[in-house]
Amino acid sequence: MAREYEHLSTLDDAQLVERIKIGDEEAFQLLFRKHQNWVYSKVYRILHNHQDAEEVWQDIFLKVWRRIDKWNPEMGSFQAWLNEVAKNTILDAIRKRKRIREMLLSTEDESKMPMMNYESPLLPPDKQIEMQEARKLIDQALDEVSKPNHRIAWILRHLEGLSISEICKTLGCKENTAKIWIFRCSKELRKILTRKGLSWAT
Repeated sequence: MAREYEHLSTLDDAQLVERIKIGDEEAFQLLFRKHQNWVYSKVYRILHNHQDAEEVWQDIFLKVWRRIDKWNPEMGSFQAWLNEVAKNTILDAIRKRKRIREMLLSTEDESKMPMMNYESPLLPPDKQIEMQEARKLIDQALDEVSKPNHRIAWILRHLEGLSISEICKTLGCKENTAKIWIFRCSKELRKILTRKGLSWAT
């Protein structure tokens, strides 16, 4: 058994998925361990609650186990597919629990491309390190944003790549409202980063 496990640890995502498709639970455990940290970080960054993040994080990997046949290597990497599963599960959680209504206490319409959803294996190591450091600084600054609705709208736009209309459907707000929230979050982030002695164009 130990030898078999050691053999599995040498397989890449695609090879592990093939094993999972035939019911190999050990292959799934390895795939889970490989991706669990960045998926949890993604969930917590949006929900900002460890208990909720834990539940959604588990739901994501349950969906992966049940829907693994839906991943087509020709359409992109497993990590990209997992990222989509994670994003959709998070949005479903927001809608179903109506958590966002509790957060709504009270323009920018840039490219739909997300800034950075996860590490890109195509980048050289030094660039990956730079992205990791930038992501850490951004996450720290986002924690200090005063309005939860501003923070969530900004994350959905700039980190998750949703369009303004998609954000409006998710948060139940008008288009101008979503743009204002994103703009105000960008403005607050600039102040936070400047206070930290950093300069970052949002």
